[in-house]
Amino acid sequence: MLSFPRHENFDFDPNQTDIESIVLNFVSNSLKLNLIESNSLLTVKTLTNGLSNTLFAVHSSENQGVVVRIYGKNSDLVVDHQAEIRFMIYLAQFHMSPSILLTFNNGFIYQYVPGTPIQNGDQDKSLLIARKLAEFHSIPLMDKSGKGQLVDKLRHYINLLNGINKELYRRIKLSSSPVFTDISWSKLTEDINQMEVIFNNEDLKWKNLSIVVCHNDTQSLNFLYDEKKNNYISLIDFEHCARNIWLYDVFNHFIESTGFNDEEPDYENAYPIRDKQKQWLEIYLSNALFLNDKIEKQMTIDELCDLGDCLRAPIHLYWSLWAFVEALLSSESMQKFDYIKYGKWRLKYYEKYKNEFFSSVKQ
Repeated sequence: MLSFPRHENFDFDPNQTDIESIVLNFVSNSLKLNLIESNSLLTVKTLTNGLSNTLFAVHSSENQGVVVRIYGKNSDLVVDHQAEIRFMIYLAQFHMSPSILLTFNNGFIYQYVPGTPIQNGDQDKSLLIARKLAEFHSIPLMDKSGKGQLVDKLRHYINLLNGINKELYRRIKLSSSPVFTDISWSKLTEDINQMEVIFNNEDLKWKNLSIVVCHNDTQSLNFLYDEKKNNYISLIDFEHCARNIWLYDVFNHFIESTGFNDEEPDYENAYPIRDKQKQWLEIYLSNALFLNDKIEKQMTIDELCDLGDCLRAPIHLYWSLWAFVEALLSSESMQKFDYIKYGKWRLKYYEKYKNEFFSSVKQ
């Protein structure tokens, strides 16, 4: 049974001019800072003034402190915050997530995780990620039903965009969005329904692949490297955490090798060649304790890579729909990053690879 942290009935407004002082006072007054040296001077620093969240670090020293995370406006339509908190509490029991110390109405406070985000293209540290991700996936499922949640999440986003779930357009006070007239939501809905059929087909390998707790946002920047702690790797940002096929996390990591600094990333050339994929997977498989006695152990690495390549379509579709929802919910986000352009770019890659996925029924 999960033990939930204390809750404070308090709302932050990240747009207040003195927000850092408010955060510092809240942390000082609300937490018994056993993590922070007593009688030491606390400092506060804005980590990100993000599109989805605003993060502040409160420190007494370089490696001792907490992070205050304030949810972005309307982010509850993009992320199930309660599910995220449950996953983090559960994962913290296995030292795979920082501990949540306190929740408040529009966010929570968790332990600061020391380390430097791993940059795209760092091949040596990418191989360390392989080992870490295998260890992460080896954690037993919190829900023993083992049902994957990818289709549910795709369906949630598409229903917001096509208006079946009216909450998105109600909040932005529109009946629909004129920027999506060239997108057929009905066709994408049919595709998602067909994906569900394929994933659940007992005669296909998809149904037999192991379902694990997946991070689902395995870009390199969500892995922290701590040289002072014997090159230890930590995971952060569990917003998209859910049950999924383990290969999804692996090939999402490969796809995201291109980074997130451009609305039209070069997914074609950044995608690792087969030899690099196999090298990465060899390290992963040697550390993936959960795969003992599973069907994947009977498959060759090339077979696993073939299946992973097929997953490029649903991965691109997921991030495309996510980007569209983000764009509609916050006009401010479009001033920092063109989520419409980015979403359409990823939709283009979904269309490019979807036949590869749907033809997997012929395996």
